[in-house]
Amino acid sequence: TRLFHQGIILGEDGEKMSKSRGNVVNPDDYVQTLGADAVRAYLAFLGPWDQGGPWSSRGIQGIPRWLNRVWSLVLETWNATPTGEPAENDLRTLRRWQHRTIKRVTEDVERFRFNTMLAALMEYTNALGDLRSASVVGTQAWREAIDTLLLLLAPIAPHITEELWERCGHEFSVHTQAWPEYEERFLVEETKEI
Repeated sequence: TRLFHQGIILGEDGEKMSKSRGNVVNPDDYVQTLGADAVRAYLAFLGPWDQGGPWSSRGIQGIPRWLNRVWSLVLETWNATPTGEPAENDLRTLRRWQHRTIKRVTEDVERFRFNTMLAALMEYTNALGDLRSASVVGTQAWREAIDTLLLLLAPIAPHITEELWERCGHEFSVHTQAWPEYEERFLVEETKEI
């Protein structure tokens, strides 16, 4: 119902890209070395969608590192055997992070705030990494949390999420799955430190 333009990607010098200025960046070079998902995610993370921002050949390096952490996290923990009954606190923390991330990412996607959407997914990845040595790894709740990460990341990084989805043993494409929905009851913190 309204026109919404994307911003301009500037050269590394902060100026509009131009052959005469010699500041043109060919994204195909980065796609060949870092992958299409990394370039897509970097462009989404660069700044607000309607504002754009300057390209940074150093800044883009953080995205493939994060995607590699996602890859390792999923593959190293998906088939893990639970060490016993999960601690209630770990399970509560996992669910809170999962549903809080679903809420944030859903709201950000609806508002074209892809940079903050990716920031939320990075925080979620870090939280899952912190829980990786906890008793929840290998449980059904852990697998649901990993599935949530892949489903929320799929629009920005379609290739890696499709590969990981298949390696996790799912039959159909990650792109044909329903978008996750959050539950309010998991968003409430039971205690607050003041």
